[in-house]
Amino acid sequence: ALRRSLFLISASVVFITFALPLRAEDLGASAIQIGALYSLLTAAVFVMRPLSGYGLDALGRRPMFLAAAGAYFAANVLYAASGDVIGLFAARLMQGIGFAILAIAADTITADIADQNQRSAAMGANIASQTRGGMVGATFAFTLVGVAPLIAWVVSFWMFSVVSLLATVFVFFAIPETRPRRTAESGVAKKYVMPTGYVRVLVIIFLAAFAGALIQPYYLIYIRARFDVELYMLATAFLPVGIAYAILPGVLGKAADRFSRVSAISVGLIIAASFYLLAPRVDGFFTLVGMFLGAAIGAVLVDLTKNAWVADLSESAAVGRSFGLAALAAGGGGVLGPIAGGAIYDSIGPDYLFYGAALILFAAALSTQILFRTR
Repeated sequence: ALRRSLFLISASVVFITFALPLRAEDLGASAIQIGALYSLLTAAVFVMRPLSGYGLDALGRRPMFLAAAGAYFAANVLYAASGDVIGLFAARLMQGIGFAILAIAADTITADIADQNQRSAAMGANIASQTRGGMVGATFAFTLVGVAPLIAWVVSFWMFSVVSLLATVFVFFAIPETRPRRTAESGVAKKYVMPTGYVRVLVIIFLAAFAGALIQPYYLIYIRARFDVELYMLATAFLPVGIAYAILPGVLGKAADRFSRVSAISVGLIIAASFYLLAPRVDGFFTLVGMFLGAAIGAVLVDLTKNAWVADLSESAAVGRSFGLAALAAGGGGVLGPIAGGAIYDSIGPDYLFYGAALILFAAALSTQILFRTR
């Protein structure tokens, strides 16, 4: 039921990732404003996820997950109704609220019900379900872009609104409460104690999020500027990354569960860093897309491993707040990354986005080995 809910709720996510920077640029937004759109979402995450973590432990998993589904419905309605940059900012803020609650609620429910030696695989299956839902939605929207580009945005988001409304109804009837019995009976969350070594994990999460956020808002703009390709070719450029997130998380999760969290996350960081370092130096449209695909594989491995790692370190009655702190660290990187990326893109050059991200990811991998060398 959780994965089906994630599939439905995430129908618009891939298309937003693809189309939002292009839509904003077409409406006259600057690179800084486009970065601010991404930072707005991560700022909402930054504020909401610690509160969501407390709510998950104090109020329960089910009502918070239901709230996330409702926020996605509201965001899609706002995207459909928006016709200028200000409208995009309003919709992005609502999406950020939904995303802040959704991801942490799904991770917490998964941590409640998955065995420790299967958590990476379970977290990976969640990522795959979300991506598959997003790919189905994107296929519909991309088809509209090709057939009726002038109305594709509006029609797509009204359709996404209908799907997210159905998802909200499904969540209401299908998602049970998984909060530990003693916490549920007390109705309050016990005093939170920081898990041993958790601050070091937060440092790694921050660095990985910051590096990824340097690239994400400018990926498709970079390709369009470098190769001057049509819109359908940009969709082609995005497809391999979407397929990687739809298929590989479950496979990578099962592999990651066989190794230590330190080893798995270090390998993921190094893979992503290596491909980002090579990206500006390759020639050819599809070769560059291959570099981004390789970096996405590393990012998937990092995401699912750090989620399992957080669950490993947390007490069952406080796992929501542990995920909230992890989201706070990721949100900090996510807020700062797009703004720094926009400044680099405009003032130094787009190639340096990739060199900077690679340097940060290599530093994160080295820090993981140093900070957890005894583990």
